[in-house]
Parts: sequence; C-alpha cells; structure tokens
Amino acid sequence: MARKIVDLDVRAILKQGGEPFDVIMKAFEQLEENDVLQLHATFEPTPLMRIQEKKGFQSVVQQEESDHFIIQFYRQAASVPFWHIDNRGLEPPQPMIRTLEWLDGHRGISAGTMGLEIWNERVPALLLPELEERRLRYEINDEGAMTVVVKIQH
Repeated sequence: MARKIVDLDVRAILKQGGEPFDVIMKAFEQLEENDVLQLHATFEPTPLMRIQEKKGFQSVVQQEESDHFIIQFYRQAASVPFWHIDNRGLEPPQPMIRTLEWLDGHRGISAGTMGLEIWNERVPALLLPELEERRLRYEINDEGAMTVVVKIQH
C-alpha cells in the first residue's frame, strides 16, 4: 500500500493573477488512494476545501506566512483533521527530531483539534516514550514495504 505526499505550489500562478483550478483538479485526479495532496496557496481556499469534502477528502490548513497557506487533502475519515509528515528516507534521529519539532510548534494537537500522522520506515521506538510523557495517544500500523504509519493525537 504505497503512499506519498504530492506537493503542488500554485502561489506563483495566483500572484500573477492566474487561475490554478485546472492544475489543482489534475493533481487530485492523479492521486492514489492513500496519497496526500499538499497544496501551497496565497490564501485559505475554503470553496475548494468544500468541493473536495463532497468528494470524500478531508483537509487541514497550516498558515506559514500571511500569504502562504499549506493545505493537505487526504481520504481518511477521522474525528479531527490530521497533518501528515513523511519521514521515510531520513536517517535517525531526523524522523524523531522532525516529529517533535512539529509537535512543539503546533498547538492544535494539544488542544485536541488536530492530529499528526507520520510515515516512518520502522516503529519509532524512542519517540513513543516522548509521546507518552506528553500524554499523547498513538496508534501504530506497520504496512510493510518500509512504511510504518503512526497516528498521534491528544
């Protein structure tokens, strides 16, 4: 069950006054079942999020700057939205550092309004006590093929 984060940055199109709708829709058409579309835009595209929700996609937004929004779209039903990080291909301890930095920088998880889903090559044994110390729950799913999915939430 392969999965990937497909990164699409349409900020340049938007800043030039263009309409990226067709480019975005083409990216959605090319997604596999477990893929995540990570869209970079100059604003929060609420109408697009509503359209895609009707097609079975959940979305989560992270604002990086006043004109840089990152929106992740994915096909998983959950009580809270999940941000996705692909840690595969990183050498230890980078997956753990990257995960902890994200957790430290985002209050949504401690507030219970957002979860984090990480994709690692192996079970992150050293991360688990850190999550327990922070009173975070986690669920581990070893999908094989060097993909272990860890869902973290409050």
